[in-house]
Order: sequence, then structure tokens, then C-alpha cells
Amino acid sequence: MSDENPTSGTEYRSADVDEQVSDAAPRRSPRILATLAVILFSTAMLGCILPIAIWPGEAKLTAPLFCSEPYTEPIVVSDTYHDSEGQSTNYSMYCVGERGQYREVGFLRPWLALWVLHTALVVGLVVGVRVLRWRPGRPATFS
Repeated sequence: MSDENPTSGTEYRSADVDEQVSDAAPRRSPRILATLAVILFSTAMLGCILPIAIWPGEAKLTAPLFCSEPYTEPIVVSDTYHDSEGQSTNYSMYCVGERGQYREVGFLRPWLALWVLHTALVVGLVVGVRVLRWRPGRPATFS
């Protein structure tokens, strides 16, 4: 037996049980979404600074994903050229074989893999800190 209250917009399952059912989707905390947005933005910026300006060879860490037999050795090459607009540098990863044969991987795929790696590390760090700060006696809050 189902009774409906027209003013509240909620539905009761039975007259004997005081349990309300709502069609509204559960709300996600804006703090969690803001934290995820900050993590994605900061790791993207880290991904722009670290492999380009500080350590271009970081792309070699992605070699197991992109270099397969017979191209097993990763090499990161920077090509600098000058034109009327100034100086430009492009970075690209190549997978090189024993006899000098090569296959170009490019820059985007290793950069995306590094971005995923950086994001996973930061998310793991944030979750780890939250777990260490969590106390069973109080509800967990994002602060």
C-alpha cells in the first residue's frame, strides 16, 4: 500500500514504515569536485613544465608502453629551429632498434601517459593523507 503526500514530493513505501524514498540523485560534494579539478589542473601544469623545461628524458619512463621489439631503446630528441617568429623547440620520443632502425612515438602519447601517472600519484597521496587523518569516531569531511 502506497500513500503519497502531494506537498512534499516524497513517497512512502507503506503506512507502517516511516521510510521515505526520493527520486533526487545523491549530491556530490562540491569540495570533492573542486579538489579533483585542482588536481587535474595542477598535474597538467606539472606535465607541461617537468617534461619540457626541467627533464625532457622523463618521457623515457613511458617506453614500456610504446616501445616494443625490435625497437627497445627510447630516445628523446629535441629539434630546435629558427624562423621569422623566433626560436622553437619540439620534443619527440623515438624507439630505436639494435641496427639503428627507429619508430617515432611523438610527444603527445608519452605526455598523456605521464599526466595520468602524475595524476594517479597525487590522487593516491591525497587519499592516503585523508585515510591517515580519518578517525573512526567522527564523520569524514573534506577540508
